[in-house]
Amino acid sequence: MKKLLVISMMLVATLTLAMAQPGGGRQQGTPEERAKTQVDRLTPVLTLTADQKTKIQAIEVDLNKQMDAKRQGVQGDREAMMALMQEFNKLREEKYKPVLNADQFKKYQENAAAQAQQRGGGGRPQ
Repeated sequence: MKKLLVISMMLVATLTLAMAQPGGGRQQGTPEERAKTQVDRLTPVLTLTADQKTKIQAIEVDLNKQMDAKRQGVQGDREAMMALMQEFNKLREEKYKPVLNADQFKKYQENAAAQAQQRGGGGRPQ
C-alpha cells in the first residue's frame, strides 16, 4: 500500500511538472522555422518558384522578428494583439505583392480570406 501511495505521488509530481512547462502547449519556433513553415504552406497553393520561395522566406523571417519584438509589448491585451496582427497582415500583403504575379496574389488573398473565415471572421483585411 505504501509503494502504491509513493508511486501515485511521483506520478502526480511528474504530471504537474510537465504541465508547468512554458509554451502553453503551442510551440512557436524560431522566426526562421516559422518562415519555412509559411513558405512550405504557400508553395503548393501559389506554385511558388525557387526565387519566390527565397524572397518570401526572407520577408517572413523579417516580419517574424519584428512581430516577436512587438508582441512582448501587448502580451495579455487581446485587442492590442489583434490590431498588431492586422497591421502585420497588411504589411505582409504589401511585401508579397511585388514578389507574386497577379494570379498568385489573388490566390493568396482568397486563401487568406478563407482562413480568416475558418478562424471566425478575424485575420487579414479584405
